[in-house]
Formats: sequence, C-alpha cells, structure tokens
Amino acid sequence: MKKNSFWIIFCSLFITAAITVPLSVSAEEKDLQTTIHMVEEGEYLSVIALEYDVTMEEIAEANDMETTDYLYAGQELVIPVEEEILDLSLPLENSEERTKEVTHVMTHFTSNAALTPQNPYSANDIYDNFVDYGVSAHYMIGRDGEIYQLVDEDRAAFHAGDGSLSGFPEYDNDMNQRSIGIELLALGTEEEMSSMMSPETYQSIDSADIGYTEDQYKALDKLLEDIEQRHPAIQRDRDHIVGHDEYAPDLKTDPGSLFKWSEIGLSQTREETQVHTVKEGDYLWGIANEYDTTSEVIAEANGMDSRDPLWIGQELIIPE
Repeated sequence: MKKNSFWIIFCSLFITAAITVPLSVSAEEKDLQTTIHMVEEGEYLSVIALEYDVTMEEIAEANDMETTDYLYAGQELVIPVEEEILDLSLPLENSEERTKEVTHVMTHFTSNAALTPQNPYSANDIYDNFVDYGVSAHYMIGRDGEIYQLVDEDRAAFHAGDGSLSGFPEYDNDMNQRSIGIELLALGTEEEMSSMMSPETYQSIDSADIGYTEDQYKALDKLLEDIEQRHPAIQRDRDHIVGHDEYAPDLKTDPGSLFKWSEIGLSQTREETQVHTVKEGDYLWGIANEYDTTSEVIAEANGMDSRDPLWIGQELIIPE
C-alpha cells in the first residue's frame, strides 16, 4: 500500500503535538531562538529578567551592555529565551531525502480520540503509529505548547500525501518535498471528525480537549519565526502557510474551522489574502488606491514603513 493510503488510514484513527514522551525515546532539549522585548516607560532590567525567567546578566551580555545601564522607552532588548524542542526522532524510513527547496509550511491536527476519547493525546500511541504506518511530520505541538521534533528539516516528512494548491500547479502531489509539516494535538468539530469517529464517541470527549489552546498558538508562532529564518522562501502569508484541508479538501479536514489563523497573524482563509507583485513605476499610494485601501494598512501587513522604497518583483500582502 502506498504511504499516502497509509496516511489516510492513520488520520482516520489518530486525529499533532505530544504531551508525554514515549518511553522508548529520549527527549533532548535544544535552543530555539531569542526574542525581542520593547522597553516600556518605567521598566527596570530586574523586572524584565523576571518576566522572561532569565538573569539581568544574561540580558546584559546579549545586548553588550552593563546591568547598571539606563533603559529608555522604546529600546529593543534581545532576550536569550531558551525554548524547548524535544527530540522524538522517527526512524529514517519514515522520511526521505529532500531534493527541493522548502517554500511552505502545512498544519495538521491529530489525536487518539477515536480509540481513547477520555485520553485523546497520548504521545506514546501517536509516536508508535507514526512508526507503524510509515508516516511522519517534522514537528508536533502539545496542548501545553511543548514542541517535539520528529524529522529533521533537511529531510522530507510523509505528511501531505496527494493534493494540489491553487497558485502552485507544479506542487501537485509533491508537497512533502516542498514543505515543513507541523502537527498539533487537537480535535475539530463533530462534523470534521465524523469520518473518524461516531457521534457518541465525539460527544463523550471533554470539551476542554476540543479545538486548540493558547499555548499551542504561542508555540506555533515562535516555531514559525524560527523556521522562516532558516527558509527565507517561506513567507508569513496564506499562500505559503496552509492547512492540510486546503491541499486535499476532499480527503482532509485538518486543521479545521476551529483553528484560529489570526492567532499567528494570518487570515482565516487563503482567499482573504491578496498578493501584489510590484511593477516598474509602482508607488505604495498607487497600489493602495488600486485595492481600495491605504498605504498604512499595506505597510502594517508587510512589516514595513509606508515611506520604505519598493523594488520590482517585491510581493506585498494586501489585506481585505
């Protein structure tokens, strides 16, 4: 049976992040990234250090300053926050050599709810089934925001299967090679889960286990920032960060309607985002007039100043 068929069977039983570490796999912590803190009026270094659970000395060293230096409102401080990524590496046969540039991220959900509705997020079971069915993702995010890495980014995980994405015809049935797969431990609506479990099973699940958590959104946002730094072709827009249900709408329902794309700064559907490619002679005010919006709205959506110069070929997100 093809890996894609296995994936369909797997998702029908196990609806991706993890809460407990499989007993057979060790967990290794890694640094993920730093973060930036904008100093507010009246803030002291000691208070900022407490907020991020680091020392004043660590912040001072990261910013080439002394702990006694004066802070001012608007100052940007690098905070050496250590994020945890737990290593749950899958066997090499659960992935393949990557031969194409990474340009996309695809999100999914998974759980054990069909078999154990009162304990839907067992990492042991999910990990074992990844192994058994020969499928995979690069990362899983648990209910408390813990991040697990299953496959290195330089390998293609078996997470997307067959499908197509509007605007990228050359990606048909080839998204594994071109994307990073992120699973979140979550459940969709009763309708979205209907092919995976009976109504009685769904209705027996604790309401707190339905949908996504704030900790998951925060962890996903930070993970995306880190991935985007390593893969500059991935842009924070709905053309490049997509759901499995958008790639294979006839087969998949994840991450589903309960996933709040706005929590990671994106529109709920791909259709709500327009992209304008800058042409020779374009000015921001002219582009704004074309889309019946303002220069300021476009600038904010693209993390730029409305006075910044534009260049030919530059892609601008135009919010609805």
